[in-house]
Amino acid sequence: MEKIIRVLIVDDHKLISQAWSALLNDAPSITVVGIADTEESAYNTAVSLRPDIILMDINLGSGSGIEAAIKINNTLPKCFIIGLSLHDDITYVKKFLSVGAKGYLTKNTNKGELISAIHAVYGGEIFIASDIKDRYFTSLLNVNNTENKKELTLKEIEIVKLISQGYTSKDIADKLFVSPRTIETHRHNILKKLGLPNAAQLSSWAKDKGYV
Repeated sequence: MEKIIRVLIVDDHKLISQAWSALLNDAPSITVVGIADTEESAYNTAVSLRPDIILMDINLGSGSGIEAAIKINNTLPKCFIIGLSLHDDITYVKKFLSVGAKGYLTKNTNKGELISAIHAVYGGEIFIASDIKDRYFTSLLNVNNTENKKELTLKEIEIVKLISQGYTSKDIADKLFVSPRTIETHRHNILKKLGLPNAAQLSSWAKDKGYV
C-alpha cells in the first residue's frame, strides 16, 4: 500500500489554507492533517501531529515562519518544511533554506507543481519553484553576478517595507530600536545597491517586488 504523506499547512490567511487543504486532500497519497496560522501554533501543532511535510508561509501575522522553521527543525528533524511566499526575492529563498527548509514555492505555483514539490521533498530532494529556480541556481554558481549585487538583506527588506509605507527614518529607528543615523545609513546603502535615486523610486521598486 502506498504511503500517505501527511501535510500541515501554516498560513495566516484562512481562505488560502482552506483552498490548499481542499486541493491537496483531492490528491492521491496526500492528506492534510492540520492547519495553523501563527508561529506558536505552527510549532505546537507540528509537535502534536508530527506531519511528514509542512507548507510554511514565511510572513505570518503573528510571528515568523522562519523562526517557526528553526524551532520545528530542532525538535522534529524528520519533518520536512517547504516555504511559501508571495516574494520571489532570492534573499528569502536562501534564508529559508539556510534554516533547514527543503523547498521554496511562490504563491503563483499551480496544483501540479505543489504536489510535485511535496513528493520530491518527501523523497529527500530540494525543490525550488520553477519561476525562481533559474535565478536561484545562477546566484549560487556566480556569486559575483550583477543580480547578486542587488540582493538586499532581510533587515534591508524590512526597512524598505517601512519606507514604502511612509515612515520617516526616526519612526523606523523607533520601531527597530536603533538610531535614526543607522537607518539613514541603511537608506543610503539600499539606494546605492539598487541604483535608485530617491525614496519615491524605492517605493515603486518595492511595489513591483510585492513588498507592499
